[in-house]
Amino acid sequence: MRASHRTLMGILSSIVLGAGALAAQAPDAAFTAAYERLRAGPVHERPVLTGRTEHTRTNADGLGHRYVLIVPDDYDPSRRYPVAFYLHGGVTREDPGPGGAWWRNYDVIEGHDRIAVVPLSWSESLWWQASQVENLRGILSDLKRTYSVDENRVYAFGTSDGGTGAYFLGFKDTTPWAAFLPFIGDPRVLLNPQNGVDGDVHLANLINKPLFIVNGETDRLYPVSQIIPFLGALERVQADFAFTAKPGGHDTRWWPEEEDNIERFIADHPREPHPKRVTWATERTDRYNRAHWVVIDEVGLIAGDPERGDLAGRTSGGVGGIIDATREGNTVTLRAYRVRRFTLLISPDAFDLGRPVRVVANGAQVFEGIVRPSVAVLTKWAARDEDRTMLYAAEVSVELR
Repeated sequence: MRASHRTLMGILSSIVLGAGALAAQAPDAAFTAAYERLRAGPVHERPVLTGRTEHTRTNADGLGHRYVLIVPDDYDPSRRYPVAFYLHGGVTREDPGPGGAWWRNYDVIEGHDRIAVVPLSWSESLWWQASQVENLRGILSDLKRTYSVDENRVYAFGTSDGGTGAYFLGFKDTTPWAAFLPFIGDPRVLLNPQNGVDGDVHLANLINKPLFIVNGETDRLYPVSQIIPFLGALERVQADFAFTAKPGGHDTRWWPEEEDNIERFIADHPREPHPKRVTWATERTDRYNRAHWVVIDEVGLIAGDPERGDLAGRTSGGVGGIIDATREGNTVTLRAYRVRRFTLLISPDAFDLGRPVRVVANGAQVFEGIVRPSVAVLTKWAARDEDRTMLYAAEVSVELR
């Protein structure tokens, strides 16, 4: 049998090249044909590298990032594999060069039935900077094009600075991730402007994904006693988290004894690609302005903001905008603070496209109507997400004043 290799981007290209044929069909039939091709996903049957290998990917600005990739020796392309990213500590050092020595103990991440990624962060590209968000998304994109990946089981582990980096991803880029596992880290690092953090920290954003948090009782840097107030804040916003205090200092010697709990947590927490509730805050709209099907397009004062002080308290000093949206059937009910424009992404997997979609914002109906599925919208977001489980048929854009 001849080996084949059909990536999602290849499917998109064939849809674009076949646009003339699609246009000849009825609009709904054209959309259905394109949707079904994307929904089926890529096919991977050609030989690929397995075991431990080292790679470099380059950001749009030319900055190269090393990473170690670990693929099970018995990798089977007919299966979908979970992916775990492991973010290391000590990021203020210079680039150590090739070899993967930036991760100190590979024993704890090898031997699992998943693909492991161990990327490098160093003084030129810290976990809490836009360069690393681009890098991690780029690595995941490359993996999806080469390996059979389970898009709903992609996890971010982190130790020390890497644990803080896992928090940063939860605060800023929740959509690709199923859960975050920050070990011996501290999100307060992200509050110090001297640390080069890209943007503000919005506590409410951690509502969207579960966290498995571990800290040491006598950690010289981030002891449990200093983490407790943050855990209280997570409880107040009703975040989903598990916390474990371990004897010992700033190390992960406890990892093997926690392995069963870690694996159970991962198994119990796949990503919901179309969550019924999305809460998202941002102070900017050029990036970090999307959580799954909610996109904040413009931040600014709107009528009634003083009445929504509870939402204001979930942004960073009240300077950002925030949306708390819930979907029930075809109705989206949301509250917005300092959000002038937003877009809702409508998926056939979450909405009945044969019935009207209704949007209620801050107590007033702002949209009601049938949304027509669009091949252009479908391919636009499929190209961005490369995710067969998270496809969108239409956009509903709303302006509030």
